[in-house]
Amino acid sequence: MNENSNKVVKLKEEESAFDFRQLGLLCLSNWYWILGSMVACVLIAGIYLWFATSTVTVTGKMEIIDKSKKGSGMSAGLAMLNSLPMGLGSSLGGAMGASSIDAEKEIILSNSLVTNVVKDLGLYTEYRLSKWGRKTLLYQNSPVEVSLDAAHVAWLDTELPLYFHQIKLTISKGADGYTVEPTLVEGKEETDLPEQTFATLPATIKTEAGTLTIKENKLPARLAKPYEGSYTLKVTITPPTQVAKAFIDRTTFEAPSKKVTNMANISLTDENVLRGIDYVNALVDAYNQRANDEKNAEARKTDEFVNARLAMVDAELGSSDAAWENSKKNFQITDPQVDAEEVMTKKGEYEAQMVSFGTQIQLQDYLNEYINNPANLYELIPVNVGVYGGDALPMVSQHNALINQRRELLKSVSEKSPMVQKLTQSIQELHPNIQTAMKRDRQSLMIKKNTVESQYNKYMGRVSSAPKQERVLTEIGRQREIKQAVFLLMLQKREETAMELANITDKGKLIDPPAPEPGSNKPQKKMVLLVALFLGALIPVGILYLLQMLKTKIDTRQELESATKLPILAELTPATADEAIRTLRTNLLLNIKENQKVLLIASANKGDGKSFVAKKLEESIVAIGKSVALINGDMRSLSLSKGQHAADILASPAFAKEVATAKSSNDFVILDSPAMGEYNDALQLASYADATLYVVKAGKTQKADVETLNSNNNIPNPLIVFNV
Repeated sequence: MNENSNKVVKLKEEESAFDFRQLGLLCLSNWYWILGSMVACVLIAGIYLWFATSTVTVTGKMEIIDKSKKGSGMSAGLAMLNSLPMGLGSSLGGAMGASSIDAEKEIILSNSLVTNVVKDLGLYTEYRLSKWGRKTLLYQNSPVEVSLDAAHVAWLDTELPLYFHQIKLTISKGADGYTVEPTLVEGKEETDLPEQTFATLPATIKTEAGTLTIKENKLPARLAKPYEGSYTLKVTITPPTQVAKAFIDRTTFEAPSKKVTNMANISLTDENVLRGIDYVNALVDAYNQRANDEKNAEARKTDEFVNARLAMVDAELGSSDAAWENSKKNFQITDPQVDAEEVMTKKGEYEAQMVSFGTQIQLQDYLNEYINNPANLYELIPVNVGVYGGDALPMVSQHNALINQRRELLKSVSEKSPMVQKLTQSIQELHPNIQTAMKRDRQSLMIKKNTVESQYNKYMGRVSSAPKQERVLTEIGRQREIKQAVFLLMLQKREETAMELANITDKGKLIDPPAPEPGSNKPQKKMVLLVALFLGALIPVGILYLLQMLKTKIDTRQELESATKLPILAELTPATADEAIRTLRTNLLLNIKENQKVLLIASANKGDGKSFVAKKLEESIVAIGKSVALINGDMRSLSLSKGQHAADILASPAFAKEVATAKSSNDFVILDSPAMGEYNDALQLASYADATLYVVKAGKTQKADVETLNSNNNIPNPLIVFNV
């Protein structure tokens, strides 16, 4: 810094890396820079706070109600799955546990669900009040309301994969009415539409992106007061899915702790507290609606199945009734005869069992027909029909869970998605197991039925004297009873399904309503101003101190003297070069012994002036009648023959002989070397030298290079030449 304008105190460096006294003197002598920096930082902080977007985090706590837990039956199903070979049970069990926090997070933060929330709340339309360069977000307190027709709202999303469309409006209210400046955005191109003026609202503007309707928003007197005069409003209509992505990025869904699996905190960081609260509430409502839709889809599938079977059984029951009536007419009888009370009692017991097993087998056949149909592979399987054995029920529940997950993913991704393919593979692998389990259940029922039928036939054989018509009527009657039992069971299941459809319960319940988190406001004004004051003081102090403490190059003789204890023979300046060389010659002769004849001229960097010093020193020594041999040891600057290397030449006997010959025939030998910082050639030349003149270039030579000379035993008798 300029000493007259900045008055920077240059302190002598001491061994301590940090000296509070030096720092205090430095601050006192430059107090105006510190004060100015603090004022500037506070002003910058004030400007930042004015234009920065303020945000607050709104958080609500939600309880996740897991409807998939159905007591010991489900537990037994999971135990059975875990016993399956080759790890199949583990993989299926893992999928059944998909209602974890992570799985629910994927659902509640899915783009489709959040997009619905954005549309329901109208968040794709954003209002900002422009004042003094600051644009403040308005929510539920905008003086006007702008709406786009529903068809073009959907069109914005439809076009989004290929083209990004956006509508911008600048609405200015003045004494003469309202002025509207519309702008259409397509990709990166913006098209300004003609300005329109309206004396009153509502008003309609037709654009290529749809029809806009602008009307006044009826606000309470307290909220309407700021808009009584003139104002400028910026309105932006963005594709809902694009807005949804931004909300997803600012939303977190996580458990309060690792041990809690049925609770989650939903947080949104937003500019407006009211908007954040409405968003969290609407998101939970949409999440519950989706869960109920999934539950109702399964119930509706069961209802369709039951109604279809009711129609079939009704037709079959009508045929049985007709056969019963015709048989009685043909045989001309009214009641079957019984030959023995004991036989008929036993026969009745086994007959009742046969009816029960027949009913179950009939239902099994209906289900097998549905499950074995390839068209129903990715459809929900009716659950509440009451004929599943221990093996089939958990697998059917798992199948339905996988189908629901696959359908939800297909709303936002394609069938080629890895997650969809994984679910598809799980469904395909599970389906044969379901078919096998159903087959085993039916075989078990058939075995039981055959056993009962064998006993039944045993007692029927004892009724050999019964008339033929009795046997016919008995068989027809049994078939009628089976059909009637199936019909009554189907009616009961239809009623149960209707009740399930009417029972709407929430999957997620907000136990703590959304509210702003304490201390979540950003930026925090007091903290920003305090940091600005601190930085305003720290920056200039740090810069001033570091400029002194971290200076690495030598600029002045005083700095050179503090860096080394070696003799400084001369200080060369352009104005006093000739006189300085004579001083160098005199001091050199005083600092070397009589037999020290070989002088090495070295420096840390190329361009430090060592060749200049070598040449001028040679001329000065010759001027006093001494003979001098100047040898260029900088082989790097010479054109060497192929195969030759500078280091090899300097270490060769031939070069050593050349130096010895020059030494024997001259009073002095001067060796000019290359830069020590680039090559080790100077160290090789030092082996021939008796003394070394180390040239220090002001503003270029590093302090560390000079300090190294104090303990460098490879350089003989080092002496310093300061080249300014």
